[in-house]
Amino acid sequence: MATSAQTLTNIIDVLSKKYNFDCDSAIALLAKEELLPKKMLPKERKDDSPWVSKKAEELASTHGIVAEGPGSGKNGKWTLADVEKAMAKPVKNKMLVSPNALNLANEKGLSLVGKKGSGKDGRILLKDVQAWIDDEDDDEELNISPRALQEAHDAHINDEELATIHGSGMDGRILLEDIKKYITDSEKSEDEDED
Repeated sequence: MATSAQTLTNIIDVLSKKYNFDCDSAIALLAKEELLPKKMLPKERKDDSPWVSKKAEELASTHGIVAEGPGSGKNGKWTLADVEKAMAKPVKNKMLVSPNALNLANEKGLSLVGKKGSGKDGRILLKDVQAWIDDEDDDEELNISPRALQEAHDAHINDEELATIHGSGMDGRILLEDIKKYITDSEKSEDEDED
């Protein structure tokens, strides 16, 4: 007849008092030797994760959130709501930008958010801002619809040629019909040159 878990626990407790040994150590030793019934095995402690759930931990890791301080969950653990709240807080990142570059960007209304410069550690230099402004100016000069641009590229019309076309759209925007007309006119002039 097998001894019940409760009876076995009482036996270990009595022996630990009589022979002066630690009851928890004895149970750990007997568990290691696989001499205890399942009910008496010490419960394995889960790691002391600061997260209530796997979802909270994954969301925090995805957004670089570190559990600092107690959360609102049981035993101060961080919940999904705590992580979302931490995500909503604005993060101050010091922008590496030279004063002259910052002044020029502000003067031209150029946002430097998310931009990385060519200086040390990504510092934004004056030459970076000037290059970005030049790029914006180039983009602004070419007022063309996306479909017209695609048609122009398919027909191997370069940006210099496109700059010569005056579009029929609002504010001189080059439309698909303008590109088609340009292609037709170019083909006609080639035919005339051959004659």
